[in-house]
Amino acid sequence: MKKGRKNLLIFFLLAVLSLTLLGCSFTPYQQTGVQNNNPMVADSHRHSKPLEGIFVTILTGGSSGVYFPLGGALAGIYKEKLGASATFQSTSASAENCFKLARGEGELAFAMADTVADAYYGEGRFQGNALKNLRAVSAMYSNYFHVVTTAENNISSLKSLRGKRVAVGAHGSGTEINAKRVLNAAGITYAEIEEQFLSFAEAIQGLQEGTIDVAILSSGIPNAAISKLSQTEEIILIPIQSELVSRLQQQYPAYNIGAIPGGTYEGIANDVITITVKNLLITHEGLSDEMVYQLTKAFFENLDTLRETHSAANSITLEKALEGLPIPLHPGAKRYYQEQGILRSGVSR
Repeated sequence: MKKGRKNLLIFFLLAVLSLTLLGCSFTPYQQTGVQNNNPMVADSHRHSKPLEGIFVTILTGGSSGVYFPLGGALAGIYKEKLGASATFQSTSASAENCFKLARGEGELAFAMADTVADAYYGEGRFQGNALKNLRAVSAMYSNYFHVVTTAENNISSLKSLRGKRVAVGAHGSGTEINAKRVLNAAGITYAEIEEQFLSFAEAIQGLQEGTIDVAILSSGIPNAAISKLSQTEEIILIPIQSELVSRLQQQYPAYNIGAIPGGTYEGIANDVITITVKNLLITHEGLSDEMVYQLTKAFFENLDTLRETHSAANSITLEKALEGLPIPLHPGAKRYYQEQGILRSGVSR
């Protein structure tokens, strides 16, 4: 055999041997992805996230309110901590959120307690359409009723609103429900004002452009749109007298008297008396107990993230989670509160 052919044969044999050894080094789980005895593969299965791939839609409100940024932060928490396919959706807020939840068009929603009570018992704009499948997850922070105008409009009381162009909130929103009730308690009907159904952002823009005289907003504090307005305009917050609040409380127990602290908005040095109402995190009875348990647990275990998103979340605490709930708790949320010791087993909520 010639030397060249001999070398070629040796090279060929070595190549075949190398490929054979390389093939033997592969194991079934590397080739197919099927779990075997590999500890890293087994570990990834043991530590899969509780709601991996499950869709969670959070219904919020307009982009200028508090619901919207908190909903975005909460969706991020559920993605990171639970593995959920979580999204948040802008809506006209409380009333729309109740309707959507009842139809199964979302898994969680933010809404004001008085609107939720109306929805569950079929009152107000929900007359004859009680949404009995709504369930509570937690009480959160309080909304403050803002009646804001600019100094050039020379308006200082609710009675001065007669004949004025008043933004009362998006049509059918929690703000609009509040606005109608407060105005009626003050002896003012929509027939006596030029009501305009505007979002928070649209209402503040109307004040800036002079197309409206007064904007009514029910929001956590500080409200971003009002804060922005106060930096360019001299604003006035019209107080809600305590006796008017007392009259409203007799009919609507969800209302409380409170104050927007001085310094919340630029140019407003003193506290402004007003109505407050709790905001709730709600769901519907169609969600499994385990799912709502995991959503509730992640909500409270990541409050720092929500507080970093908006200061209104500073008042959300586990200890106050059951305050003023007007509808039954979801069993999944109840299980979490029982584990945390703030709700005794056997107690009906």
